Amino acid sequence: MDGYRAQLARWLQLLAAKGVQDLLLVNRPWPLEVPLPATLFTITTLTRLYVGVWKLPGTAALRGASFPRLRELGLYFVEMEHGVVDSLVARSPVLEILNIVGCMKGGLRLRLVSQSLRCLQICGFVLEDIAVVKTPCLERFILSSPCKPAGGLCTRLRIVDAPKLQAFGYLEPGQILEVQGTVIMPGIKASESALLTSVKILSLNVCFGVSNDVKMVPTFLKCFPNAERLHIMSAKCGQPTGNRLTVKFWEESDPKQNLLSRINMLTFREFKGDRGEVGFLEFVFQSARALDKVAIFMANPSFTRFSTDEALVKAQYSARNLASKYCEKCIIWSSRPEGGDAWSLRVGADFSFEDPFTVMPARKEDS
Repeated sequence: MDGYRAQLARWLQLLAAKGVQDLLLVNRPWPLEVPLPATLFTITTLTRLYVGVWKLPGTAALRGASFPRLRELGLYFVEMEHGVVDSLVARSPVLEILNIVGCMKGGLRLRLVSQSLRCLQICGFVLEDIAVVKTPCLERFILSSPCKPAGGLCTRLRIVDAPKLQAFGYLEPGQILEVQGTVIMPGIKASESALLTSVKILSLNVCFGVSNDVKMVPTFLKCFPNAERLHIMSAKCGQPTGNRLTVKFWEESDPKQNLLSRINMLTFREFKGDRGEVGFLEFVFQSARALDKVAIFMANPSFTRFSTDEALVKAQYSARNLASKYCEKCIIWSSRPEGGDAWSLRVGADFSFEDPFTVMPARKEDS
């Protein structure tokens, strides 16, 4: 494509003249870092734009750009300098959906200010610093399969102003969560301003074999006091560290508050039968008194150290003290490779799906 840049610029001019609204522009084949013609940013009629495997122009080239009708933007495996996404969002006054997928070079830093954005999805990127500064309409903030920053650094997620945020995940204990200027850490007594009270659907990606990760879970849960649906992904641990925390740890971490008082739906994916997983499920089943729907998705037997029968018995044993007598339970074996989940970019951006983290059908009274 590098040899056809002038021709591509001409094509984009013709598309602009024809008032194109929906455009998917992918650079194939190699090389991957071909500069995307700035002509693209003169097409003011676009309502949906997806670009893949390009090098985006710098912020200086975007100063005159404007997307007054753009509602959906997808960036796939693009190379870009810091500030480009912020600039594109700022020039898209009705943008509702922003999807960013894949990393070619460097990490991702965002400082989001948007009066219209409803859904932000980031997948497979090296996340450095994501700041949700002012997004009064943001309902979904989904992070999936993030790559670890170099040098042992941690991803920093900052939520400043997102009053309508309803679905948030996959939050990982290794990430630094900052809410209204308060860094969330074990032992902290979060003020009212550091609580994300609007979040109803929460998803956590937890390595139950790593004590430091597990110890962050109750701390995170305290930040979402109104969460009604909890989705857990049991992450693969390279080398387990520390003690496998049992139900006693969870009871001691929640002496009076009952972190799970509002949870009515739980999904637990990639259950392998490890002690830490069983301890967490025991705590949930004896504490979440509003619970009425549970699905445990067993890991593919090829990826577990227990036999099929052993892991199944452990899952059933954890539910022996289920607080609610009216809870609908199901235990399902997965045939997919380890790490499979229900979320997808399509589902996440489709607001007809009430919950982007589960494939469980909605209750009749909710439909």
